Amino acid sequence: MKSHIIPVLALAGLLAGCATESDSRKADKQTPYRKPLTSLGAKFGALPPPVQSTVLAQAGGTEITDAVRDTSSGRVVYKIYFREPAIFPPLWVAPDGSVLNHDLTVAVSAVHGTRVKAADVPPAVMKVVEERGPVSGYSSISKETWGNRVVYMVTFKDEAHYPRLFIATDGAIVEETQ
Repeated sequence: MKSHIIPVLALAGLLAGCATESDSRKADKQTPYRKPLTSLGAKFGALPPPVQSTVLAQAGGTEITDAVRDTSSGRVVYKIYFREPAIFPPLWVAPDGSVLNHDLTVAVSAVHGTRVKAADVPPAVMKVVEERGPVSGYSSISKETWGNRVVYMVTFKDEAHYPRLFIATDGAIVEETQ
């Protein structure tokens, strides 16, 4: 009988210890913070992917101090602020990734061309792709208009070893600066 009393007393002691008032452990609710704290990484991560790509393309690894979604103009504009505003002024970006001027006109369009299927590419262009590209093949082909000239932009899966090619409809390689 005595052997049963010891475990019962131990259990009662444990239960009594757990039943203490938890108010002593509650944190004081007085705090100077009224809004949730957010990090710049979280703000950048919340931007749409085209906006993130534009920011990285335009500013690289420049330190961002704020990223704001603004609708005061009647349309959505993402305003990105940088640590050194004299070198990197605020960048205004549309949801599609286009860079905007402060009057909301498009400074740099995000739409660069139309993606096309290999069957719709001229044979002369495909011949250059097969000759200059890797065996693993291309990643995508886009059709762009440069002035009065149609150019096919070809990207490869292994971009480190095979840079983009710009090919005219006759199969001539075109420099990107033209």
